[in-house]
This record gives sequence, structure tokens and C-alpha cells, in this order.
Amino acid sequence: MHKNHSFIHIYMFSNVIFSIVINIFISLLFIYGIHLCWNYLKDTYSTKKTRDLVNTQVQKYKMMVDEIQQSKQVTGSQLNALTDQEKQAMDDELTAFMHSM
Repeated sequence: MHKNHSFIHIYMFSNVIFSIVINIFISLLFIYGIHLCWNYLKDTYSTKKTRDLVNTQVQKYKMMVDEIQQSKQVTGSQLNALTDQEKQAMDDELTAFMHSM
């Protein structure tokens, strides 16, 4: 009778393990099915966004170069507008600052 009793425990334990495995399998199938439906709906009813990474980077680079060239022109014209006295005053101020350090 004791041998029969352990067989029942093993049988019940295997049934529990089997039901857990079946539940995991069914859950994975359900998740995979939802995933496939989502991808189908997304691909069918949404517009695709394509990014032109090369040309956008080239345009950004050109804009940066243009900004740098414009700032150089402004800086150059500002330096030409300074008088010799203003340039000498700026030079003296810079020299005094360097000696104070």
C-alpha cells in the first residue's frame, strides 16, 4: 500500500508540472499572436516614416559652415570699425590682465 501511495504523489506532481508547462505554452502562443496582430495592424494602417540620414546631415553641416562664415564676416567688419586708440586700449587691458594672473 505504501508503494501505491508514492505512485499517487508522483502522478499528482507530474500532473501539476504538465499543467504549468501547458499554461506557459498557451500564454506564449497568445502573446505571439497578439504581437503578430499588432505588427499587421501597424504595417497596414500606418504610414511609414523614412529618414534621409545622409542628406539631413549634409544640410546641417552646410548650415553650420554658413553660420561660421557669417560670424567671421561680422567679426572682421567689427574689427575694421575699431579705431587705433580702441585697439591699443584693448591690447593694454589684455596685457594688464595677463600680468595680474
